[in-house]
Amino acid sequence: MLPRIVLVEPKGALNVGSVARVMMNFGFNELFLVNPRCNLHSEDAFKMATHAKEILQKAKIVESLETALQGCTRVIATTAQQRHRNRQLEDLQLPFAWLVQADTPNAIIFGAEDRGLSNEELEWAQRWVRIPTGTYQTLNLAQSVAICCYELFRIQAHSPQNISKTPTISAAEINRINQFLGRWADQLQQVGFLQSHTRKERMAKLRSILYRSELSQNDLALLEGIVSQTNWALRTNQSNTTKFLLDHDGQDTDR
Repeated sequence: MLPRIVLVEPKGALNVGSVARVMMNFGFNELFLVNPRCNLHSEDAFKMATHAKEILQKAKIVESLETALQGCTRVIATTAQQRHRNRQLEDLQLPFAWLVQADTPNAIIFGAEDRGLSNEELEWAQRWVRIPTGTYQTLNLAQSVAICCYELFRIQAHSPQNISKTPTISAAEINRINQFLGRWADQLQQVGFLQSHTRKERMAKLRSILYRSELSQNDLALLEGIVSQTNWALRTNQSNTTKFLLDHDGQDTDR
């Protein structure tokens, strides 16, 4: 399945129009824009889109990556630089083959022209890819999307038709995984495993482990149950401790 194209804060209408056009070339039809800094319905955008105006007209404008990735189970982000020692930066072929094999919604994320994707935005993707280049690594947004769309189209077109898709019907959605990680982080900080200054780094490691595991919905439900039960036990223990202290407040402990 070809992924939805997600552009984070694109600033050039000409670029967005060019993205729509290349999407039309290779059979992509879902375009999401997170807080765009340009008018995708402007004359410039439609001029570059040519026969892909319908993609611009149907594009969804959203306020967050969480909304843009609603329902997605596999997500790839693009970046030119290695950002985190616990996350491998890959070339295109293997991650793209993994992406198009999914039979549930998936996505590929592109950053803004002037800054790319932030570390926080990259964390929404299970895999990070780079487009191999020469010494000068900076690519125009529309060019990056064109290269990725071509590669994804080519990989899907050349996939053997008699090989069934990877079964991902029960795969956990990326948004639900991140919601779970937020609850888990709060709990781990409560029990002292995380500190304010270590929370971000350690949760990035745990997120990487869960992403590599490709959790199913049942896997995630089990982990959610563990966290919920642990939270209940922590609250109960705290309540009992408080009650004990109140009951014995002011009493002679030698009696």
